[in-house]
Amino acid sequence: MSPEASEFRVDPETMADLEAIVERADPDPSLEIFKALADPRRILIMRLLGESELCVCDLVALFEVEYSKLSYHLQVLKEAGLVTADREGNYVTYAPTDRGGEVIEIVRDLCC
Repeated sequence: MSPEASEFRVDPETMADLEAIVERADPDPSLEIFKALADPRRILIMRLLGESELCVCDLVALFEVEYSKLSYHLQVLKEAGLVTADREGNYVTYAPTDRGGEVIEIVRDLCC
């Protein structure tokens, strides 16, 4: 903020607090989550993972898409820190992380 500015709609203490938030903020982690959720299919995947850990084969059957397309969506969610993958033999099972669980609650409240 400009040092010459003397009038704000909020009191000076609140303005100082807001300026401190802006200075120390790192929106990149939040941005990655929002990017990951910018696809309707990934939102539905998160919602389904709120019901049960799921194998890629289960999700392929539910969405009727190619394995490679679904793997891409799951990788985006994994890179955003929303899901984990556990390989057991030929099966890869996905589950929400703690942060993913928080996202699932929001998805449940908003859409399904």
